[in-house]
Amino acid sequence: MINLAIRVSAILIWTVCTFGFLGGAFVWREDLPSGLYNRYTLTMYKTLPPPPKGPSYCNFLDIGSYGLALPCNLKPPFVGWLQGGRY
Repeated sequence: MINLAIRVSAILIWTVCTFGFLGGAFVWREDLPSGLYNRYTLTMYKTLPPPPKGPSYCNFLDIGSYGLALPCNLKPPFVGWLQGGRY
């Protein structure tokens, strides 16, 4: 039983790490009284510039005001860094 818990934990940790390395982001949205919203994007890459200079993110899974997102061009941010900042 403990081996199963260790394996499940390892799979979950590696899945989250791989998702983040490939540019995945955790997103949450705060609705404002004006009808607009603030969108917060949490990625592994802390120094990414915001769009249009940096990559833009598109949600692929929304659950309420939370979601998962990937770069819209599906190119991981580290590839942009390797190309001299062309995201």
